[in-house]
Amino acid sequence: MKTLESQSQLDLINSLFPGLDIMSSTDYLSIVRSGVSGEKLQAIVKLTGEKELIAHAIGKSTSSISRSYRIKWLSPAVTDSLIDTLLVYIQVVNIYGSVDLAREWIHSPIPALGGEEPADMLNTHTGREMVRHTLRKIDLGEYV
Repeated sequence: MKTLESQSQLDLINSLFPGLDIMSSTDYLSIVRSGVSGEKLQAIVKLTGEKELIAHAIGKSTSSISRSYRIKWLSPAVTDSLIDTLLVYIQVVNIYGSVDLAREWIHSPIPALGGEEPADMLNTHTGREMVRHTLRKIDLGEYV
């Protein structure tokens, strides 16, 4: 369920990549290949308000992520993890229709994920896929 709030989150994130849409596979690949600048990383943290989540997704601690803001370009592998995590974040916001509810879900133990918090699983491809699978089931009404 797309709401004005969820569309606005996507628009804000996309505004960091002029002429590109992270929801498009070809644009996603283009972003990954070119990398994300440290400056954009900082803007992403600010836009989402998810410093801990973003730091974890790119393999940094919350206290050390600010050093990455000075990096010219994140590697393609780190960029891939970052953008893929953003896609999961947007999916949660779309399902719950609220940034606040999405944040609450991301940082809560989820029984369908073995009691783990989704935020703790987003730093690996497999973890992101497990979270996506759970979100699809929630979206289809299989989980509440």
